[in-house]
Amino acid sequence: MSFRLTSDPSERIRKIEKLLLMLRFVWRFPRVKGAWPKYEYIKPWLADLAPATVVDIGVNHGQFLHLASRLWPGADIIGVEPNAALAEKANGIYAGNSRVRVEACAVGAEDGTIDLFVTANDQNSSIHKPTAAFHDDRSNDGVVRTDPVKLARLDGLLDGAKGPMLLKIDVQGAELEVLQGAGDRLDDVTVIIIESPFEVSYDGAAGFDEIYRFLTARGFAYEGALGQLNSKHTGRVRQEDSIYVRR
Repeated sequence: MSFRLTSDPSERIRKIEKLLLMLRFVWRFPRVKGAWPKYEYIKPWLADLAPATVVDIGVNHGQFLHLASRLWPGADIIGVEPNAALAEKANGIYAGNSRVRVEACAVGAEDGTIDLFVTANDQNSSIHKPTAAFHDDRSNDGVVRTDPVKLARLDGLLDGAKGPMLLKIDVQGAELEVLQGAGDRLDDVTVIIIESPFEVSYDGAAGFDEIYRFLTARGFAYEGALGQLNSKHTGRVRQEDSIYVRR
């Protein structure tokens, strides 16, 4: 009798863990205008940080933004989101809150304009075109349109922002370009949470190895992952939220 494993049980376990975290913290960190905070990011060492500025590159529906505004009430929060409608939505939620602002643009290694590949699931939109591998675990997703958007370097967006900074980057394959556009402002960053892919889901996207080499060469130490996403079919790790801390 043969037995064939067709999916990775850790995917289901990850969802159960997230649900348990949500149940534990839902009263302190409630759903905000259609988005749950990133409950899996709630760790004692992270909550105990005291950043002067929190930078959220890839706001989407504000999942990390909502958490940051509650974990660090004394920090200034800068969000960046290339989808203009989502950026407008986030700015509307925090209207009147002088600590929070959201810029409607993409972030890269240079200033200019670029096409945003908007996918049916807007969490997977990117300035890089999805590859064939993108559809392996996303059979119901794909590009629905392309929008020309402003492209800005991160150091320009951080003009006047104070350190120490916590930087979260989740931009579907453009993570290394965000770091390259940080320039000398990377010196003011003490903690980075960055999505690091292990598969080539987007054309021209950098992977974990390139991101690791870039950051460790600039004084950061890799301290593991806050979480990872596995393939539903093979169980291989598709991506993780990597942690880097300045030494």
